[in-house]
Amino acid sequence: NYKILKEPVKRIIAAPSFLQYQYQNTFLIFTRNTINRFILEGSASGWAANAGSLIEEKKQYGLLADKSLMRIGDAVFWLSEVGIVKWDSQGLNLISKNVVNIAIEEDSFAFYNSINNQYMLHQPSDGNTYVYHIDRNMWTKYTGLNIISTGILTGGSEFDNINLVLNEDNKIDKFPSEEYTDEESIIKTKDLFF
Repeated sequence: NYKILKEPVKRIIAAPSFLQYQYQNTFLIFTRNTINRFILEGSASGWAANAGSLIEEKKQYGLLADKSLMRIGDAVFWLSEVGIVKWDSQGLNLISKNVVNIAIEEDSFAFYNSINNQYMLHQPSDGNTYVYHIDRNMWTKYTGLNIISTGILTGGSEFDNINLVLNEDNKIDKFPSEEYTDEESIIKTKDLFF
Protein backbone atom coordinates (compact mmCIF):
# COMPACT_ATOMS: atom_id res chain seq x y z
CA ASN A 1 0.00 0.00 0.00
CA TYR A 2 1.59 3.27 -1.09
CA LYS A 3 0.90 6.70 -2.54
CA ILE A 4 3.06 8.47 -5.09
CA LEU A 5 3.93 12.16 -4.66
CA LYS A 6 5.34 14.51 -7.28
CA GLU A 7 8.55 15.08 -5.28
CA PRO A 8 10.63 13.21 -2.70
CA VAL A 9 9.27 13.37 0.86
CA LYS A 10 11.38 15.47 3.24
CA ARG A 11 9.42 15.14 6.52
CA ILE A 12 6.11 13.77 7.82
CA ILE A 13 4.39 15.01 10.99
CA ALA A 14 1.02 14.45 12.62
CA ALA A 15 -1.36 17.36 12.04
CA PRO A 16 -1.07 19.85 14.93
CA SER A 17 -3.97 20.26 17.36
CA PHE A 18 -4.95 23.69 16.00
CA LEU A 19 -5.98 21.93 12.78
CA GLN A 20 -8.11 19.34 14.61
CA TYR A 21 -11.49 19.89 12.91
CA GLN A 22 -10.27 19.84 9.30
CA TYR A 23 -7.35 17.53 9.91
CA GLN A 24 -8.48 14.71 12.19
CA ASN A 25 -6.50 11.50 11.60
CA THR A 26 -4.19 13.38 9.24
CA PHE A 27 -0.48 13.52 8.54
CA LEU A 28 1.22 16.49 6.91
CA ILE A 29 3.76 15.46 4.29
CA PHE A 30 6.39 18.07 3.40
CA THR A 31 8.28 18.08 0.12
CA ARG A 32 10.58 20.83 -1.10
CA ASN A 33 7.78 22.73 -2.84
CA THR A 34 4.51 21.45 -1.34
CA ILE A 35 2.65 20.51 1.81
CA ASN A 36 0.31 17.55 1.39
CA ARG A 37 -2.41 16.26 3.68
CA PHE A 38 -2.68 12.47 4.04
CA ILE A 39 -6.03 11.47 5.55
CA LEU A 40 -6.22 8.16 7.39
CA GLU A 41 -9.84 7.13 6.81
CA GLY A 42 -10.90 3.55 6.24
CA SER A 43 -8.36 0.76 5.94
CA ALA A 44 -4.73 0.87 4.82
CA SER A 45 -5.58 -1.05 1.65
CA GLY A 46 -8.17 1.62 0.78
CA TRP A 47 -5.75 4.55 1.16
CA ALA A 48 -3.78 3.61 -1.93
CA ALA A 49 -6.87 3.43 -4.13
CA ASN A 50 -8.66 6.49 -2.72
CA ALA A 51 -7.71 9.66 -4.63
CA GLY A 52 -9.16 11.80 -1.83
CA SER A 53 -6.77 10.45 0.83
CA LEU A 54 -3.87 12.61 -0.43
CA ILE A 55 -4.59 16.33 -0.86
CA GLU A 56 -2.05 18.93 -1.98
CA GLU A 57 -2.51 21.61 0.67
CA LYS A 58 0.00 24.38 -0.14
CA LYS A 59 2.48 25.18 -2.91
CA GLN A 60 5.66 27.29 -2.79
CA TYR A 61 5.91 26.99 1.00
CA GLY A 62 7.47 23.55 1.13
CA LEU A 63 10.28 22.46 3.40
CA LEU A 64 13.75 23.49 2.21
CA ALA A 65 15.85 22.61 5.28
CA ASP A 66 14.74 19.25 6.72
CA LYS A 67 16.02 20.02 10.23
CA SER A 68 14.29 23.40 10.45
CA LEU A 69 10.79 21.94 10.93
CA MET A 70 9.56 22.25 14.53
CA ARG A 71 6.26 22.06 16.38
CA ILE A 72 6.28 24.61 19.18
CA GLY A 73 3.14 25.02 21.24
CA ASP A 74 0.25 25.63 18.85
CA ALA A 75 2.42 26.42 15.83
CA VAL A 76 4.68 24.79 13.25
CA PHE A 77 7.82 26.60 11.99
CA TRP A 78 10.14 25.80 9.08
CA LEU A 79 12.51 27.29 6.49
CA SER A 80 11.10 27.35 2.96
CA GLU A 81 12.60 28.78 -0.22
CA VAL A 82 10.86 32.09 0.53
CA GLY A 83 11.83 32.38 4.21
CA ILE A 84 10.63 31.25 7.64
CA VAL A 85 7.03 30.07 7.71
CA LYS A 86 4.80 29.94 10.79
CA TRP A 87 1.59 27.92 10.58
CA ASP A 88 -0.84 28.30 13.48
CA SER A 89 -4.56 28.81 14.08
CA GLN A 90 -4.31 32.19 12.30
CA GLY A 91 -3.14 30.49 9.11
CA LEU A 92 0.13 30.30 7.17
CA ASN A 93 2.40 33.34 7.60
CA LEU A 94 5.80 34.19 6.18
CA ILE A 95 7.27 35.74 9.34
CA SER A 96 10.74 36.64 8.05
CA LYS A 97 9.79 38.49 4.84
CA ASN A 98 10.81 42.19 4.88
CA VAL A 99 11.83 41.78 8.53
CA VAL A 100 15.12 39.87 8.55
CA ASN A 101 17.39 38.71 5.72
CA ILE A 102 17.85 34.99 6.26
CA ALA A 103 20.04 33.07 3.84
CA ILE A 104 18.14 30.25 2.17
CA GLU A 105 20.34 27.22 2.94
CA GLU A 106 19.41 23.54 3.04
CA ASP A 107 21.84 22.71 5.86
CA SER A 108 20.17 25.14 8.29
CA PHE A 109 18.71 23.58 11.42
CA ALA A 110 16.42 24.80 14.16
CA PHE A 111 16.07 24.30 17.87
CA TYR A 112 13.72 25.55 20.54
CA ASN A 113 14.85 27.61 23.52
CA SER A 114 12.09 26.91 26.02
CA ILE A 115 13.45 29.26 28.69
CA ASN A 116 12.81 32.28 26.45
CA ASN A 117 10.17 30.71 24.14
CA GLN A 118 12.27 31.18 21.00
CA TYR A 119 12.49 29.42 17.63
CA MET A 120 16.19 29.50 16.71
CA LEU A 121 17.46 28.84 13.18
CA HIS A 122 21.20 28.22 12.94
CA GLN A 123 23.16 28.39 9.69
CA PRO A 124 26.46 26.49 9.93
CA SER A 125 27.94 28.06 6.79
CA ASP A 126 28.37 31.51 8.37
CA GLY A 127 27.65 30.85 12.06
CA ASN A 128 24.59 33.12 12.10
CA THR A 129 21.65 32.23 14.32
CA TYR A 130 18.29 33.90 13.71
CA VAL A 131 16.06 33.98 16.78
CA TYR A 132 12.31 34.45 16.56
CA HIS A 133 10.83 35.57 19.88
CA ILE A 134 7.43 33.89 19.73
CA ASP A 135 5.76 35.93 22.47
CA ARG A 136 6.84 39.27 21.02
CA ASN A 137 6.76 38.49 17.28
CA MET A 138 10.31 39.87 17.01
CA TRP A 139 13.64 38.79 15.48
CA THR A 140 17.21 38.85 16.79
CA LYS A 141 20.39 37.74 15.01
CA TYR A 142 23.31 36.13 16.85
CA THR A 143 26.75 35.63 15.34
CA GLY A 144 29.56 33.38 16.45
CA LEU A 145 27.59 30.50 17.96
CA ASN A 146 29.60 27.36 17.29
CA ILE A 147 26.87 24.72 16.95
CA ILE A 148 26.74 21.30 15.30
CA SER A 149 23.60 19.98 16.99
CA THR A 150 21.36 20.63 19.98
CA GLY A 151 19.05 18.90 22.41
CA ILE A 152 16.90 19.84 25.38
CA LEU A 153 17.61 18.41 28.83
CA THR A 154 14.44 18.13 30.89
CA GLY A 155 13.76 17.03 34.43
CA GLY A 156 16.25 16.86 37.26
CA SER A 157 16.45 19.45 40.00
CA GLU A 158 16.39 22.46 37.67
CA PHE A 159 13.15 24.39 37.17
CA ASP A 160 13.93 25.29 33.56
CA ASN A 161 14.68 23.04 30.62
CA ILE A 162 18.25 23.45 29.39
CA ASN A 163 19.49 23.49 25.80
CA LEU A 164 22.64 21.43 25.37
CA VAL A 165 24.75 22.44 22.38
CA LEU A 166 27.42 20.30 20.74
CA ASN A 167 30.12 22.51 19.21
CA GLU A 168 32.75 21.79 16.54
CA ASP A 169 35.32 20.90 19.21
CA ASN A 170 33.01 18.06 20.40
CA LYS A 171 32.39 19.99 23.59
CA ILE A 172 28.92 20.28 25.12
CA ASP A 173 27.85 23.76 26.18
CA LYS A 174 24.73 25.02 27.90
CA PHE A 175 22.58 27.60 26.12
CA PRO A 176 21.96 30.24 27.25
CA SER A 177 25.06 30.24 29.42
CA GLU A 178 25.40 32.08 32.70
CA GLU A 179 28.38 34.05 31.38
CA TYR A 180 28.07 37.39 29.62
CA THR A 181 30.08 38.24 26.53
CA ASP A 182 32.31 41.30 26.41
CA GLU A 183 31.81 41.65 22.66
CA GLU A 184 30.25 44.82 21.31
CA SER A 185 26.57 44.55 20.37
CA ILE A 186 24.87 46.29 17.47
CA ILE A 187 21.14 46.92 17.64
CA LYS A 188 19.35 47.55 14.34
CA THR A 189 15.79 48.70 14.80
CA LYS A 190 14.50 49.07 11.25
CA ASP A 191 15.48 49.10 7.59
CA LEU A 192 13.90 51.85 5.52
CA PHE A 193 13.62 51.35 1.75
CA PHE A 194 13.50 54.36 -0.58
